Amino acid sequence: MPLRKSLPIAVAVAVCALLPASASAAPTATVTGDDGNPLPLNASAPTGIRNMDVQADVNVPTSDTAYYTSQVFDQGGIAASSLSSCRSTRFSPTAKSVASYRGNGTYTVLVRYFPSSDSSCTRAASEHRFQYVINAGTAVTGPLGRLLTRAKNAFLTNTHQLPVALNPGASSYEIRYALGGVAGPDGAISGPSGEAFLDRTTGLADFRFDKPGRYLVVARVRSVDFFTPWSAPIEVNAIAPFDLERVTFPDARGPRYTLRGQVRERIARGKVTIAIARGRKTGKYRRLGTAKINSKGRFTRRFTVRRTGTYRLRYSYKGSGVVAAGRVVETVRIRRRAFFG
Repeated sequence: MPLRKSLPIAVAVAVCALLPASASAAPTATVTGDDGNPLPLNASAPTGIRNMDVQADVNVPTSDTAYYTSQVFDQGGIAASSLSSCRSTRFSPTAKSVASYRGNGTYTVLVRYFPSSDSSCTRAASEHRFQYVINAGTAVTGPLGRLLTRAKNAFLTNTHQLPVALNPGASSYEIRYALGGVAGPDGAISGPSGEAFLDRTTGLADFRFDKPGRYLVVARVRSVDFFTPWSAPIEVNAIAPFDLERVTFPDARGPRYTLRGQVRERIARGKVTIAIARGRKTGKYRRLGTAKINSKGRFTRRFTVRRTGTYRLRYSYKGSGVVAAGRVVETVRIRRRAFFG
């Protein structure tokens, strides 16, 4: 009778010895998160990150297996990290893998278990997989309005700074822009383009729009030899200021005068409204009329002034798609000239 009572207990002990390790003893894995800290991976669903500079760490409990290896594979099944050495859970329960960025997509951290008799890790007994998805990229924020190519009455091109979204783990950024640019099928600008340089401390890139018109801007992020897709293109409208290169008076005898103006930006079109006022600072303006700007950026207007003295001439322009609205005021001295034969 005592023997029969002890038998079920002995069987129960033997069955318990054959049960697999509990779920809490399964391996764990982390990758470098967007904030630079370890981010736990979920074995049942991929974890999304933007970081392009990833270190994958695994931790294998001693109760799970005697030996193991770890490695990271990219979305195409190609090794993105080197294979770890055959590690003993007794002495090296953790392993680190530096994974290269191979484009956006799903990466797999593969942990292989080996039996206690296989200290060289040649006969895998089981595998554990953890996945993370990289969705790296950037974007350029366009200006709220149009940008001036240069300051009024200046020749130096303005430098404009536009915000660029930074991506963790990036080694460099490529920012391209072109006047009248067109994006190709891959998102890049077709044809020649200029390059803007990014200050990664401020997140601002310097642009120089030297000619008026519509510019297309795209950007992408690089990590060693691989790039993210090009960003969604943005458009920047650059315009020149309204200013005059010169004004001449070919007929200065009066009281009927002719003035000829040259707009600095030859591509300006439309009309210039001209007004005159007596004195250097005060005095009400009187409208003289409008003058059409021709294909060479020139305009002509005849007007009558019967009294000599100092006057202010005001040239007003309503603006166009390539030249900003503006106003120019100059002071002139009107005299009568006598000619003797």
